[in-house]
Amino acid sequence: MATLKLLESLSLPVDSHILEIGCGTGRTACYLAKRGYQVTAIDLNRQMLDKAVRRARRERVDVRFVQADVASLPFPENHFDMVFVESVTIFTPWRSALTEYRRVLKPAGLLVDREMVLSGQKTELMCRRLKQFYGIRTLVTATAWRKRLKQCGFTKVEVKEHSRSMGKWGVDHDPHREIDMNWFEDERMQRMSQTNDRLLAKYGKKLGYAVFEARAPLEVKKEK
Repeated sequence: MATLKLLESLSLPVDSHILEIGCGTGRTACYLAKRGYQVTAIDLNRQMLDKAVRRARRERVDVRFVQADVASLPFPENHFDMVFVESVTIFTPWRSALTEYRRVLKPAGLLVDREMVLSGQKTELMCRRLKQFYGIRTLVTATAWRKRLKQCGFTKVEVKEHSRSMGKWGVDHDPHREIDMNWFEDERMQRMSQTNDRLLAKYGKKLGYAVFEARAPLEVKKEK
C-alpha cells in the first residue's frame, strides 16, 4: 500500500503526537498507533468514524477519533508533532485547511499531504465534470500547491514524490475492511462506478498526485 510505504519512510520519534485528517475507516490511524505513536484522527463522516472505532477495537489499539471539519479543527495551537493528510485538502477551502494544519502543529512540526494534482493542460469542461462528480474544490499543479503552502506560513516546502499518473496511487488487500454487500446490487452505486471509470479513462493522463512535506515555522505566530 502506497500510504504505508510513505509512513514507513518518515523518521519520527516514538510517542510523537500525530493528527490524521480524514481518517475514513481508520486503517492508517491504527497502523500509526501500532508503531507507538499517539494518534488523533478526524473525519466529518459519522459512519466512517463508527467503522474506524470498531477497527481500532478489533486491532486492539488506542486512537482518539473525533468528528470534525478541517476548516475549523477543535484542537489548541501548537499541539501536534505531525499532521498527516491524504486526498482531503482538494475537497476543502484550501486556505482555511492549510492555515488550520499550521495552527495546530508545534513549531517546526511536520505536515505530510498527498493530493491529486494537475499534470496536463486542463479545460473548463474537464474541471466542471471532475468537480461535479467528485466534489473537488481545487485542481492545480504541484508547483501551485507549493506556493499555497508557503502563502499559508509553511517553511521548507518540498515535493517528496510526484507521479504524473493516478495509476501509482496504490491499493492492496485490507483484512479489516467492512464490506457492504448491498453495494454490489445498488444500481446507483454501479452507475457511479461506471462514471468514475469513464472520467478516469478520459482525463486520467492529465491527473497525477504529489506528496508534499512542509514545516510549521519555528517562531509561533498568534492568530488574530
